Amino acid sequence: MRREVTRARNRAALLDSAVAVIAQHGYEAARVGAIADAVDLTTGAVYSIFGSKRGLLIAAAERMREEQLDVLERLADPKLTLTEVLHELARISYEAATGDLANVRASFQLETMVAGMRDRDLLTSVTMVERTDTALARLLTDRQLDSSGTRTTPEQAARLVPAVTALLSGLSQELLFAPGGIDLDYCTDAVAVLVGLIK
Repeated sequence: MRREVTRARNRAALLDSAVAVIAQHGYEAARVGAIADAVDLTTGAVYSIFGSKRGLLIAAAERMREEQLDVLERLADPKLTLTEVLHELARISYEAATGDLANVRASFQLETMVAGMRDRDLLTSVTMVERTDTALARLLTDRQLDSSGTRTTPEQAARLVPAVTALLSGLSQELLFAPGGIDLDYCTDAVAVLVGLIK
């Protein structure tokens, strides 16, 4: 049991280190030794747990995606209206883009995408867009749309997903690259406008 706990702790530490080192140096330049050294582990630990540098990258991207999916699950309350869910998504994106680790996380995600663009098989492994889109569509389905009690259909939710994703991504980039240019109210107002796509 103690060995499993140690392995889990080492795995988490290596994932944190991989995100930081890849964000700073890029995937190609990031050395497995530097990732391991940063958390006082050996390269052997990396290969034992992840099999390869590529396996480590995929696991780090997977963990980041799972964290995003967990956030979506917290908005599953069926009493929330569509506008309330969109406002919450905007708030979560705003906080992520202005938080302490925003630059590191964004840099890691960009480096992951660049690595994936060079290797299509890797891109499939690290993006998992389909899972996120499916979760978001599920979250936006059967939400009260207006005061008449009309609720969103699966088709309406699917229509909203690309626009919500693109807008939140763009707003996050604006917050990262032009701090202070927009505020939370702007983000929530902007995302609420998307309801017009299905009315």
